[in-house]
Amino acid sequence: MKQHIIYKVHLSVLYASISLLVSCPLLLSSCNDWLDVSPSEQKKKSELFSKAEGFRNVLTGAYIRMKSNSLYGQEMVCGTIENLAQHWNYSSNTIGSYLNTYNYRATTVENAMTAIYNNLFKVVADVNGLLSDIDNGNLNEDDYNLIKGEALALRTFCHFDVLRLFGPMPSNPGSERILPYVKEVSNRPNKFLNYEQFIQELTNDIDEAEACLKRVDPILKYSIASLNTPSQLTDNFYGYRQMRMNYYAVCALKARVALWKGDKSNALEYAQLVINATSPDGAKMYRLGTLNDCASGDKVLSSEHIFNLKVQDISSTLGAGTTYQKTQSQLRSQLYESGTTDIRFVNMWNYVYDSYWWTYYNYFVKYVQTDNMPSLAKNVIPLIRLYEMYLIAMECSSVSEANSLYAEMTVARNAPSVNITSEEQLKELLIKEYNREFYGEGQAFFAYKRMGAEKIYFTNEPGSNDAYVIPLPVQESVYANE
Repeated sequence: MKQHIIYKVHLSVLYASISLLVSCPLLLSSCNDWLDVSPSEQKKKSELFSKAEGFRNVLTGAYIRMKSNSLYGQEMVCGTIENLAQHWNYSSNTIGSYLNTYNYRATTVENAMTAIYNNLFKVVADVNGLLSDIDNGNLNEDDYNLIKGEALALRTFCHFDVLRLFGPMPSNPGSERILPYVKEVSNRPNKFLNYEQFIQELTNDIDEAEACLKRVDPILKYSIASLNTPSQLTDNFYGYRQMRMNYYAVCALKARVALWKGDKSNALEYAQLVINATSPDGAKMYRLGTLNDCASGDKVLSSEHIFNLKVQDISSTLGAGTTYQKTQSQLRSQLYESGTTDIRFVNMWNYVYDSYWWTYYNYFVKYVQTDNMPSLAKNVIPLIRLYEMYLIAMECSSVSEANSLYAEMTVARNAPSVNITSEEQLKELLIKEYNREFYGEGQAFFAYKRMGAEKIYFTNEPGSNDAYVIPLPVQESVYANE
């Protein structure tokens, strides 16, 4: 019998992930101060985890794996996931065109989805390896809580994206078994869980991650600026917290998960916690990005980044400025009014006339790198941003409070405000905002699915179960009913 694909990644994954550190397009600009490893397949697990460096290195390897092109280095932010949201135009008989029509049985699509599925579970295997040994007493209290908290949060993050892609519609999840929740490194197949069981595992992990990080995370004691200044810290491993699953990133993830499962009370509580987060000096930890940020070259609006990844080769993957495009007329007819000053239209797109096709295209330039960019904006991909917390708060609040929040948001975006008068109008506005705001960040498709939107912008394909629920990889589907 063919071996269960996600269980082919056993202990050797730990060593393979550490080998990624050798090329080190790293999380931290001064990573070499604390990362000096010579991974070997022959290392024993006991040797690997005999001291803190082993745990730290495996955790960092998990972050580096997340930056691969098949995950958040490309496909889960600008590639496959954005095609599902209809955000790019493609020629016929290409993978983009198959994704645009939700043809999940096209070979290229199956291969792409299998790669995403496999690599998400490889990140899970990385963190499971260190979690399996973290209680052995080799870590001091600070390292223990920080590493365990981040590892649990990454396990939640990746499982949640597996659910958002391959799981059922949250409005009608059913009772059948859907996915495995993998918590150990083993060659034995894990049992598939039903939706409620899977959600409970997510909740357990993220609750424990929050408890661990609340005890020790430096982000609760220092400002972002201080944490990004290595000279102010005795150990660089505790710096650059926005590039790690820090305490506020965990709270933001809790808001995402709670909203997905329909728990608006907790979603609102955690979204507001992040919105209202302050540094020790009383200043806001995160602020909404503005036109001034874009003028400084910061089109990724780094002041909003709760969790991001630094990807050194971003110019060759996301930042070419000619790879991802949509016609001017499509953007204006669906998302923006004529004459708009909205920074998401004016600053995130390059307006070009294509004489071959006799039409005007807008090329996506959010990730194009320039010499004058602030250091925090260079080569980074946002995975969780403050604006999303505002949208969650809007969705979970009264109409009057939603109006108040949206007024603040539109001022920051240099866009016209709207007077929301009904829940239905709010839902339509939220869908439009997820599309405007998270172009090239991979969140719009998930918003469509969670809200059960029947209309998807830029296509006549209906929003339906067939579009929103991606079939499991062929190698995995056989195990769902075992």
